[in-house]
Amino acid sequence: MKVGIIGIGNMGYEIARNFLEKGVGVGVFDINEEATTNLEKLGAKILSSPEQLAINYSFIITIVPNVNIVKSVLLAEDGLLKGFHKGSMLIEMTSSDPAVTKELASIVTGKGYRMIDAPVSGGVSKATNGTLTIMVGGEKRNFDEVKPLFEYIGENVVHVGDIGAGHTIKALNNMISATTLAVTGEALALGKKLGLDPTKMLEVINSSTGRSLSSEQKFPNQIVSRKFKGGFTLDLMVKDLTIAIGLADNERVPMQVSGAAYQLWKEAWGRGNPNLDHTTMVKVIEDNMDVEIK
Repeated sequence: MKVGIIGIGNMGYEIARNFLEKGVGVGVFDINEEATTNLEKLGAKILSSPEQLAINYSFIITIVPNVNIVKSVLLAEDGLLKGFHKGSMLIEMTSSDPAVTKELASIVTGKGYRMIDAPVSGGVSKATNGTLTIMVGGEKRNFDEVKPLFEYIGENVVHVGDIGAGHTIKALNNMISATTLAVTGEALALGKKLGLDPTKMLEVINSSTGRSLSSEQKFPNQIVSRKFKGGFTLDLMVKDLTIAIGLADNERVPMQVSGAAYQLWKEAWGRGNPNLDHTTMVKVIEDNMDVEIK
């Protein structure tokens, strides 16, 4: 099999590298020449435009920062639609708005091509190891066709429903993750203020009912260590939270707990550089309590 990839950021680069290491032919397009050049050294082909990528590859993955970029690479004068041909399938891995995904899918299928949404979870570490969780929305026959491709980069590949369903569960999953990180930060900050050692607190929490990915990985590796280099930005987390809260608003349902966490994340996002690592959100909690979790 072979695949074209648009978006060679932290995640896209590792996904492409894993494909190459496992013998999959890879073509890439990105405005970041350094990233594509590094992949070229590993055997990837660099294409000059989304259109050229679509002409040469039937399966196209888009994994870019936001839905506006997805629209651009799909609909531009030299976009994917200009290069799609019989058998083409767009695999949309961006964390995106399900409503826009359905809108774009209508355009793609209206032209006689195919589209699925397949966002991923697990961060850069699992992208590097090829152990991502991939949540797929779209027709089951399309999922079955590309599942072998996904198994090169993921260990949990799940068909979750119709088009847009993958992006829906992705947003809801990140809402849980963000809320869990926030409440864990509050607990550890309060414990530190009361004289407890954060490392000892995490030892207890991680062998008890309060454990989570945040307590097991993000706090010891990024926050207590003060590294704050998890590879996922504040901007991206707030984008995903905005999508999740928007889904609730559309259904006219309240989100009391995650809604409160959302305001905390927006405060961190608005304080300075939104491209800082998302774990820096904890600094807002630390400032509020006048303590550092270290």
